[in-house]
Amino acid sequence: MSSSTSSSRRMALYTMLIAAVTLLPAMGLVNWLTRSAEAGAGDIFGIQRIRSVIDSLDYMAATEGNTLLFIGSSLVKDGFSPRIFDATVQSVANKEVTSFNVGMGNMKPSYLKLLVQRIADTYAAQGRRADVVLLEFNPFLVTQAREQFRPFMTEQVQAMLMSPQQVGATFWQDPERFARLVSIKYLRHGVSAEAITGGLRFLVGQAQAQAPLMAQLTEDQLNHLQQLAEFRSRLNQYIREEQPISGKSHVWNPVTQGGLIDMMDLSPQAQEVAAEISRQMRHPKAMAMDLQSRIQCCDIENLTFNDKLVGEFLDTVDSARRFSDRVEIVLLPRNRQWVQLSPAGQARLQALLQQLQQRTGVTIRNYQEHGAFDGSDFYDVSHLSMDKGRPLFSSVLARDLAATFETLE
Repeated sequence: MSSSTSSSRRMALYTMLIAAVTLLPAMGLVNWLTRSAEAGAGDIFGIQRIRSVIDSLDYMAATEGNTLLFIGSSLVKDGFSPRIFDATVQSVANKEVTSFNVGMGNMKPSYLKLLVQRIADTYAAQGRRADVVLLEFNPFLVTQAREQFRPFMTEQVQAMLMSPQQVGATFWQDPERFARLVSIKYLRHGVSAEAITGGLRFLVGQAQAQAPLMAQLTEDQLNHLQQLAEFRSRLNQYIREEQPISGKSHVWNPVTQGGLIDMMDLSPQAQEVAAEISRQMRHPKAMAMDLQSRIQCCDIENLTFNDKLVGEFLDTVDSARRFSDRVEIVLLPRNRQWVQLSPAGQARLQALLQQLQQRTGVTIRNYQEHGAFDGSDFYDVSHLSMDKGRPLFSSVLARDLAATFETLE
């Protein structure tokens, strides 16, 4: 053992000891503040959904009968309704299926790999297997640009997704990182100091970048933003009154099988408000700003891919095979009204899909250019809307998979 490694381990232990003795009151205050902020403003630290998914893995693994997990990014979280999917499979194939939405924001392959490993370990511990696992492949989450996006979130997300054994193993590899992971995972309620400060810097940078566009807003557009805020407030009030248990279901909830709240959960009045919010969010100015944001963060139209992220996605497919009898790759619909791939981007995507097919041998269901979807099915340039896109995609996917479930006992 080298003296430098030994010194690093001693430093890590000293850091943990100091934290335990002198910093716990301060961390308690930070935890209280972050919990209060999440309760009032939602998942502002990008960790609430992850935390709740990890806490629900045992529940999913213990579910009896035919099961399906759809695992992916916020496109899955917002775009897939398990209950609509299950009802459609029942009507088409006369099969009872329980599906789960395991979609989370910012789930690039390096995070997805850790998540699927945790799921595989949970199923193995219970001696169970899922019937079908759908892995979302999101092209703009595998780009060079996305790999460099929000680096301050990396350690926080990894800490929450890693198992205790994986965290423990880092002590021998990198004692200082071990100390940070332990602090994030067990002492800071999953929120790192770097994420807080980095998040603030990111928000300031975004505001500065969008300032020129905001300065061009007309009075009508400013009125539109005010009306949108009012509609959101009204919808939130309806949801609090009509769905006090599940709420918006942003936090993983067994009542909605991990999905978000659906239109069928709302009164006619609340449904009208939800549909109006989707319509107003598609304001051309708002869509143009969102598109520029996606171009900057993710190279959404040119798609210059990152080999490391592609490799991690391939590893994820292998991990999914550990606990599922059937694994498929799914690409959700693209908002072709706004996101128009460059010729080079289109060629790169087709080549990569061929590579995935050859390397994995699994079925790839590509809905990127499916004719059933148009711009009115999205609430921004990438996410399907609650009122139209989500129910449509969930039913289309269920019909396409119905034959798969017909073969199950």
